[in-house]
Formats: sequence, structure tokens, C-alpha cells
Amino acid sequence: MNHVIKVFLVTILTLTSCVNQKEKSNDNKEDFVAVETLVQNIFDDIWGAKNEALITKYHTDDFVLLEHGEVWTNDTIANWCKQAKLRDKGIKRINSFDFFKAKKEGHRIWMAYHNNATFKKDSIIRQLEWLESIVAVKKDTVWKLELMHSTRVPRRPN
Repeated sequence: MNHVIKVFLVTILTLTSCVNQKEKSNDNKEDFVAVETLVQNIFDDIWGAKNEALITKYHTDDFVLLEHGEVWTNDTIANWCKQAKLRDKGIKRINSFDFFKAKKEGHRIWMAYHNNATFKKDSIIRQLEWLESIVAVKKDTVWKLELMHSTRVPRRPN
């Protein structure tokens, strides 16, 4: 009878472990999707719509952007938004992303992706591409960017 109880306990422990692993895997997937959405929202709302009021919604207070050899802070980005609104000629920025690497450790996610931007008015005016990585942190239940590194990819001849 002791053998039956041991087998039963081992089976229960194994099943519990499998369920916990699946739950952790689903949590990671949900968190990765949340951070991908965060990146899309940042580019739509801040870089596309030039809305500096949303910086604190999406970035940590100590956020840093390493942009092609320059260091940008939330203040730098807010100033860029203000100046970009003054220069605005009705050009719309549309961003798409190809996320190819992601890792999660605790309340921190690191991702790498290709960022493709199309600038349009009546037709396509310009297309640019960047290779980027981000670090997002979860505070309470909200994901925010803490760091972004962005390198422009040279235009390829057609």
C-alpha cells in the first residue's frame, strides 16, 4: 500500500509542476505581448503623434534612449516632440515591428526588434529602418520602458 501512496504523490507533484510551468509560460507570453504593445504605443503616440504628455505613461522617470550615438532623456524627447509639432507638414509616421528576441527575468523584459517606419502624406515619402533593443520593467501591474537602444540601418539599394 505504501508503494501506491508514493506513486500517487509523485504523480500529483509532477502534474502540479507541469501546470505551474504552463502558467509561467502563459504569463511570459502575456507579458511579451504587453511589452510589444507598449513599444507600438510609444511609436504611435510619442514619435508619430508627437504627444510629449504620454512620455510618463510609457517611460520610467530615469528612461534613457541611446539614439545613433546620442543620449536622449525624457526631457530631450519632450523637447523633440514640441519642435516636431512646429515643423509638422501633415506627414504621417507608420511603424511596424519585427520582434525577434525576448527574454524575461523577474519584472524585467529585454527585447530586440527591427523597426520599420514609413512616412506618408499623399504617397510614401520616405522609409527608414532601425535595429533596436529595449528594457522594460514592470512596476505594480504596468510595463514601462527603462532603456532603448536604436541604430539606423543604412538604406539598401533597390
